[in-house]
Amino acid sequence: MNPLVARATPVAGNVAVIAGATGQIGASIGRHFMWADSWSVVGLSRRQRQEAPFPILAVDLLDAQDCRAKLSDVSGVTHLIYAARHDHAGGAPESADINASMLANLLAAFRGSDSLRHVHLVHGTKYYGHAHGSGTVPYREDAPRHEHPLFYYPQQDLVVRLAKEQGWGWTISRPHSFCDLNPDEPRSITRLVAVYASVLRELGLPLIFPGSRRAFEARTQFTWLPMLARAVEWMATEPACANQAFNVVNDDPQPWSVLWPMIAGYFDMPWGGPDPQSLTRFPDGRRDVWQSMIKAHGLRDSDLRTVVQWAYADYVFAPEWDVVSSMDKAREYGFTEKVESSWMWRASFDFYRAGKWIP
Repeated sequence: MNPLVARATPVAGNVAVIAGATGQIGASIGRHFMWADSWSVVGLSRRQRQEAPFPILAVDLLDAQDCRAKLSDVSGVTHLIYAARHDHAGGAPESADINASMLANLLAAFRGSDSLRHVHLVHGTKYYGHAHGSGTVPYREDAPRHEHPLFYYPQQDLVVRLAKEQGWGWTISRPHSFCDLNPDEPRSITRLVAVYASVLRELGLPLIFPGSRRAFEARTQFTWLPMLARAVEWMATEPACANQAFNVVNDDPQPWSVLWPMIAGYFDMPWGGPDPQSLTRFPDGRRDVWQSMIKAHGLRDSDLRTVVQWAYADYVFAPEWDVVSSMDKAREYGFTEKVESSWMWRASFDFYRAGKWIP
């Protein structure tokens, strides 16, 4: 047996395989399961990472044979958490066919399993078509699918069909603009805003909101990833949740016009805007400033072009309509946790500044 797998095999309890375990969401879920009672974790990633807090198997989800071969050593799996997705630039369209095939290859490796009880998919509010225009808000889980192609739909159809055939249950979470305390994750809006604000402050400029006036006034929402991890465990273990999807957001939607002055106040700088602009060009002409900040403040060496995913900012700041999900269903089924988004922003900035871990 692979020694990494052997190290994760429990005497009793649940065994979770987490696909996409080195990504922002998968890593957060994996950390939570490692800390929780009666869970053991095996992560899947294209590249094995020895420094991960739980065993990581290098698996190519685009290769069905590699999935079968690598997972043949993993026995007693009770839960599959799927947080993987094919590579894409922030805000860019994602291939429905490729992402559906990746999930299909992994599920095929578990065909005939007598231990698998539950499959959970991490999706998001793109299910409701929010990236393509305004819709009826708050978004509710029983809303009809949007007309634009999206990999969530074939993935959900596949899981529903195989669950009926093979006898396990499924759930789906739908977070939005997720945030976590991870100093190495470039696709985090809190990290991105922290870098953006820090550079502008260094230049003596105000914190300009880079979207339109309508975007500035539109309500938006976030998902604190430690809360999402706890929600995933709840869905995967609560029988009443079986075979359903649940929105998971902080549950306090606010317009950027409320959040932006708070963020500027944290950095002790004035704020300005809106001034629509693409932040993909923000590093242009500012790399020397970033390097001087690294030297002056003893920061880890990094490239301003890649320290955050600037294209993701264009996606987050673009909607000129409310993006609001209802948490009524989750509340009805027993999930009561709520996170104050202003606290989340300040806690994230505190972490980046001082390295403190705030769960």
